[in-house]
Order: sequence, then C-alpha cells, then structure tokens
Amino acid sequence: MKKKIYYIMDTMCGWCYGFSNVITKIQEKYNDKYDFIILPGGMWVDENIKEINEDLGNYIKNHNTNIERLTGRKFGEGFNKNILGNKNMVLDSLPGAKAVVLAQKLKKDISFEFLKKIQESFFIEGKDPNNLEIYTTIAEEFGIDKDEFEKKFLSEELTNETYSVFNMVASMGAMSFPTVIMVEGNKGKIIAQGYSSFEELDKILSI
Repeated sequence: MKKKIYYIMDTMCGWCYGFSNVITKIQEKYNDKYDFIILPGGMWVDENIKEINEDLGNYIKNHNTNIERLTGRKFGEGFNKNILGNKNMVLDSLPGAKAVVLAQKLKKDISFEFLKKIQESFFIEGKDPNNLEIYTTIAEEFGIDKDEFEKKFLSEELTNETYSVFNMVASMGAMSFPTVIMVEGNKGKIIAQGYSSFEELDKILSI
C-alpha cells in the first residue's frame, strides 16, 4: 500500500498560491510512489469570513510582496483591483473548498491542476471566488460535465462532506497553510509547514 501525502491548504491562502508550482511538480513526480490527497482547511468560513476594507486590502497586499519575493509567484493586477480594491468583496473559503473536494471525487488525477486553475483565477485574474460559474468552467476544461458538477456542488451532501474535511484538518493539528503531511499506517509526520522549495521536498520524498 502506498504512503499517503496530505496536502493541507486553502484556496484563499496566498502562501498556498505561492507554493502551487512546487506541490504540483512534486505530485507529478511522485504520484506513482505516494497517494496524494488535497485537504482544504477552511481558513475563512462561517464567523471567520472576511469583508474587504482598506486596511485588510493593504495588509494582504503588503503580505503578498513577501510571498512574491520568496516564491517567485506574482499576484495579478486583476487580483489587486477586483479583489483587494473591491469594498463589496467577501472572502469565503467554502466555495473553493467545495470545488476542490468535488473535483477530487469526480476526477482525482486532475485535482492538483484543478486547484492551480482556481488559484490563478483568483490571485491573477481577480475573479470572484463566490461565483459558481468559475468552478463549473474550470471543471469543463478538465472534461467534467458542467451540469453534473453544478448539481453536486449545490448539494447539501457536498457541503457536509467539505465541513468533515475541515474537521479532519483541525484534528490533525495543521496550524497553518500550506502544510504537507506524510502518513504511513496510523502515523503522520509533517514534512513541510509554510513554504518549502521543490528541492527541499524532493530530498525528503526521494528517500
């Protein structure tokens, strides 16, 4: 039986966006050796949902400067204008998390590339993450039926399943995003917390 790699992240998390090329490349290289599973963590849900204001927008923009410097991933003007500059924007992790959980159920082999597309639509293009059409369009790009995706996305069953994933992440003690955990049997080991380079993770997983 393969060891499992849990990738714990959030679609609203800038550091996860900065880490996206690294983890996707790792998954592509080691997919035959490890079973990779994405676990959305629910960073901003329920009482933690954020509404953009000037202070929060400036805080995120300054934070993103550090992410760009360390990871090389750039935040688009669309994100700065349409998300950080939009006082009506609500930052809710639930829609993106549901989309990731659903894509992983319907077509597991595309889940990491699917996640990257969601991150790019938000952090580069500045598309509203609360808009269902973003997720159905991306699903269609990967050969998933748009109507099927929408029906399941809107189901109570998927919402409950996604909250179960949030609870699982909390029980694993993942205190920040991104976190990568290797699991063998009943034993889990954190192999990355926060940003790690491809070389750092590659060295751990190649043993």
